[in-house]
Amino acid sequence: MIINLLYDALNDFGKLTAAGDCPNIISMGEASADQLRVDIKLPEGNFSGGPLTMKIKGSDTEGGTYKDIVTSGEITKEMISDGYGLPIPKTKFKYLKAAISGTFTGSVQAIINSYKGI
Repeated sequence: MIINLLYDALNDFGKLTAAGDCPNIISMGEASADQLRVDIKLPEGNFSGGPLTMKIKGSDTEGGTYKDIVTSGEITKEMISDGYGLPIPKTKFKYLKAAISGTFTGSVQAIINSYKGI
C-alpha cells in the first residue's frame, strides 16, 4: 500500500465519471514531478468496470500541444484499492494533465502523491 500524508488540492487532476482527460491541469512552475507518483483514487467508492489505463501528458504552455510522458498498463479495481500509483519519469514540461481510458461506472480521481518515501 502506498503511504500518503501529502495530498494537496493543488496536485489534484480532478475526478472523472467517464474516460477522457481529467479536468484540471497542473502548473509545475519551476518544480518537477519526477520521482513522484500519480495515484488513482475511488472518491465515491461506487466504482465498477475496467480495467483502466492512465496516461500523464505534458506541455510547455497551458493551452499548447500535450505530449505523452508515461502510460500505465492495465489498472484493475483491486490495484486501485491496494494503492496504485503511476511513477512519473523526469520531465521538464511546465504543465501536466492526466487522462483515463477504459469503461467504468462511478468516478475516479487522479492526484499527484508528493510523498517520495524515505
